[in-house]
Amino acid sequence: MDKRYLIAALMFVFTSISTLSTAQYSLGGGLSSFHGVNLPISRVGVNFFAEVPRTPENTLFIRAAYMLPNSDSRSTFVSGKQGVTPSMTEADLVAKTSYFAIDGGTRYYLFNQYDIGFAVFAGGHIKGILSSYSARYRMPGSLDINDYETSDFPAQPLTGLSPQYSLLFAFGGNVGVKYQLPMRGALTFDFALELITRLYDPYTILGNDIAPLSFSFNLGYRFDWY
Repeated sequence: MDKRYLIAALMFVFTSISTLSTAQYSLGGGLSSFHGVNLPISRVGVNFFAEVPRTPENTLFIRAAYMLPNSDSRSTFVSGKQGVTPSMTEADLVAKTSYFAIDGGTRYYLFNQYDIGFAVFAGGHIKGILSSYSARYRMPGSLDINDYETSDFPAQPLTGLSPQYSLLFAFGGNVGVKYQLPMRGALTFDFALELITRLYDPYTILGNDIAPLSFSFNLGYRFDWY
C-alpha cells in the first residue's frame, strides 16, 4: 500500500483525537490472540487500550498489543569455509518472529451506551505492525559454528546475526460486546478481522509468519474515569 494512504489514515486519527472532550475516558488491558487465515501460526499476548467517548454511542479507540514470539525449528544445509571438513553439513535453524501492533479507530455502540449496561459495538480500524525476524544456528556434534556459513549466495556467517525488522500496515473491522460492571468499569470482548500489506519487509514475514488476512480475539477490563 502506498505510504500516502498510511499518512492520510494517521492524520484522520489525530484529527479525531484533537476534537474530543477529555471529561470522560477509559483505560484498560487484557489478553489477546492473533491468527492467520490458512497459516498454522497462532500467537497469544497482552493488550493495553484507551477509549474516549465523542457521544454516548460513539467512541475513539486505540490499542497496543504485544504477542509472545513464535519460534520455528527446521534443518538446513550450511557450507564449510575453505579447508573445512566436511565441506557441507546439515544444521538446525531456529527462526523466531515477534509481533507488536498499535491499532486505532471508532466504535459505535448498539442497544445501549458506552458506559451503561450491556451493549454491542462495531467499528473500523487501522493498524501498524512491527515484527522482527531473528535466526540462530545449532551445529551437530562437535563441529565449530565459526567454521561454517550459509550455503546461499552471497554466503552469510552463522553467528552475530542481528534481528531484521518489518513494518506492516492493516485495515479492517471489529465487532464485540461490553458489559458494564456494578462497580466502575466494564468487561469487553471483541473480534477483529483485517487485511495486511507490507510497507517494509526484507525477510517476507508477511505470508510466512503473518497471514495477509488475519483475525484476532481480545478480552479486556476497562476502567472508566469521569
